[in-house]
Amino acid sequence: MTDSKVRYTYFVHVSDFIDRVKELLENEEDFAIVEVIKTEGPTALKTGNKLIVKKDGSFEGWIGGFCTKDEIINNSLEVIRDGVPRFLYLKTCHGGLLYLYIDPMLPRKKLILIGDNPIIYYLENLGQNIGFNIIVINKIIDIDKIKINRNTFAVVATMGEQDHEYIEALLNTNIRYIGVIAGKKRGEDLISFLHNKGYKDDILDRIKVPAGLDINAKSPEEIALSILSEITKISKENKIEKVEEGEIDVVCGMTVSKSVPYYSTVGEKTYYFCSKFCKDKFEANPQIYIK
Repeated sequence: MTDSKVRYTYFVHVSDFIDRVKELLENEEDFAIVEVIKTEGPTALKTGNKLIVKKDGSFEGWIGGFCTKDEIINNSLEVIRDGVPRFLYLKTCHGGLLYLYIDPMLPRKKLILIGDNPIIYYLENLGQNIGFNIIVINKIIDIDKIKINRNTFAVVATMGEQDHEYIEALLNTNIRYIGVIAGKKRGEDLISFLHNKGYKDDILDRIKVPAGLDINAKSPEEIALSILSEITKISKENKIEKVEEGEIDVVCGMTVSKSVPYYSTVGEKTYYFCSKFCKDKFEANPQIYIK
């Protein structure tokens, strides 16, 4: 991790930490809260310490010593990516132990509904019941007013009326899924129209027409269920690049990035270390650590 990604904010009071968490939630940012549950022996972090790790790898709060920093950040990014909390157990270079809990803080899934018909009615009601933030719009200009994040999805059910205009407006955002309620022929015409306007396949892949999983749905409520099932399935898929795997510090066993300032080259191989302590220990007798 580079210093450019570090926001040196230290939370003097718990209220400062809570205020910052509220601010990030209001801004619909993806981040993780890291809390120190327990420590043993020499550690820079102490029980009760809390910090925030954001999806770009930056952090706010005291993160402790260099030898555990990358492990904490990499695990936090994985938690943000997967949306699943985890406990983390780390050893420090000087023999201390850290027990951490990392909790993902992700915005609520957002569902944009466009149209006025029974399918939209059932999507709105069922979506609210399973925790979606529902936004119903009836003007194309309203799309520009919505903050769209990686957990935002849209369903266009205008039954052919301005559907290509709504779809094009959504394509110009980073929205993850655009479900269109239309027949196969209408779907082919829409995709062909957008192709001719210059949209590439990787952009058009976000459009699903006809929308919904194939569950042989017939009634409006069944169609709504099939669409929400499809959105739920897509929301669970990993769409964020996995954190690049680092190098193993052969002295202490920590995973470190190649951007660390502590490394040593033996023959044609470069070894990376979490701290000067591990680097010096390696260089004193490299053969102990080289397999």
